[in-house]
Amino acid sequence: MASDHPELHDDEPNPPEGPLGAAFAGGRRLGLRPGAVLFDEGDASNRVILLLSGRAKVSAFSEDGHETVLGYRGAGDVLGELAAIDGGEHLATVTVIEAGEARVIPAERFLAALDGQPGLALALLRSMVGRLRDADRKRAEFTALDVVGRVAHRLVELAERYGKPAGEGILIDLPISQRELAGWVGSSREAVNKALQQLQHQGLVSAEHRHLTVLDVDGLRRSARRG
Repeated sequence: MASDHPELHDDEPNPPEGPLGAAFAGGRRLGLRPGAVLFDEGDASNRVILLLSGRAKVSAFSEDGHETVLGYRGAGDVLGELAAIDGGEHLATVTVIEAGEARVIPAERFLAALDGQPGLALALLRSMVGRLRDADRKRAEFTALDVVGRVAHRLVELAERYGKPAGEGILIDLPISQRELAGWVGSSREAVNKALQQLQHQGLVSAEHRHLTVLDVDGLRRSARRG
């Protein structure tokens, strides 16, 4: 899979305080363009990235090229840490979806920081536990919910994490296509399109020109539970 590499940038947000900021202090500064691939699934690890701003998509691809979206990352998230820790290959592809800034350090320096900063290890452990909990919850959803329920659940999550007021609704401030949403809920684009139409018919959401707006978040939560 071809990579559109990040580029050096002169202006960047300040890194976070504490052990995470200290670990990446002096790291190489990167300006991130939408479409840039930070890691390719199957690549060996040689660097770790801290997102300072912007957003990235984490995906896995089947042999026939089908994309499964595993999640999204934003400011303060660390990328590539698992492969750096065990020396294995990256288990997913990470692609920039919103322009931003980052810092990158060699895997060796990251491991040295882990050895010398117990606070950094604890912060990463908490992040990993959160992702494991999220993965367990999604597996349960796939068993208990139909496509409409899974789409409703993801839209509630997006509204809570990336929503901003827009008229009488909540605009999901994240560039996500129906294909990517389908990859996230584990269904086909056609099924997700029908689910969105059903939710629109119920007056719960509005989907126009790649912009998703939640009109009734409580009603959407009820749809997620009923699915």
